[in-house]
Amino acid sequence: MMRRDSGGGMPHLVVLRPGSDRGRRIPLDRDYLVVGREHTCDVRFDDPSVSRTHAALQRRENTMYVEDLGSSAGTFVNGVAATAARELRAGDVLTFAAVAARLETDGAAADETSAMPVRPAEAAVVHQIDEQRAGVINNVDRDQYISHIQYVNQQRENFLREVAATKTKARWLAWTGFVMFVVGFGIFAAADLSFIKGISDAIQNGAEPPPTRSPFGREIGGVPFGLAGWALAALGMILLVVGIVLHIVATSRRRRAYREFPVLPPWQDAGPVRRMT
Repeated sequence: MMRRDSGGGMPHLVVLRPGSDRGRRIPLDRDYLVVGREHTCDVRFDDPSVSRTHAALQRRENTMYVEDLGSSAGTFVNGVAATAARELRAGDVLTFAAVAARLETDGAAADETSAMPVRPAEAAVVHQIDEQRAGVINNVDRDQYISHIQYVNQQRENFLREVAATKTKARWLAWTGFVMFVVGFGIFAAADLSFIKGISDAIQNGAEPPPTRSPFGREIGGVPFGLAGWALAALGMILLVVGIVLHIVATSRRRRAYREFPVLPPWQDAGPVRRMT
């Protein structure tokens, strides 16, 4: 599990992608950190596929956990969705939409190096050719796998960017349509109530209501005031429906992106590529 050791090893994230942030080091120096796109987030990624408040990183005693906060693109640990609080270990790859980062601790690389057994010089000479061949083959396979991961990640990132743009457009249409509907319905209702009040007043006074009075209110530019409100409400309803449909389409496209371009785990949970010489 991911622990902060007595030697002062602080857990941190090392960004793997996108390329603009590659190598960025993010210390996890608080017990609770919010990851997202908002400026108020503790760990901020300026990527449109990342939700405003995407996920949370929490330290409980000496163990780190990650939990998705209802993001649109999801949070993954080594390719597995983290819908509930998930315990983390050093070397885990966390994916926030199109952003990926590896969890590390200070001094982890040195500990791993010191723990490696030293091969006797005679054995190294005897098996030098076989080890070189195995290393080359292993690195070729690994390079191919890494290239495949990069291709899949790029395709998924492009998909998620389009989804994020569609969702933004859908929200704008839905809210604009809702406001137009409320305003238009208010205008129509006001004109209709004014017409009903005029008839009621005429009946109470014992007079006949004016025959030319329109149920849609007074005319402005030759168009009845209430009728204009009704048209505005109808247009707002159309925009609202279009926005909802676009949101549903974007959600479906997001699922398709993760179905066709899944989050792939790292190469056998290995660290940096080491080539044989």
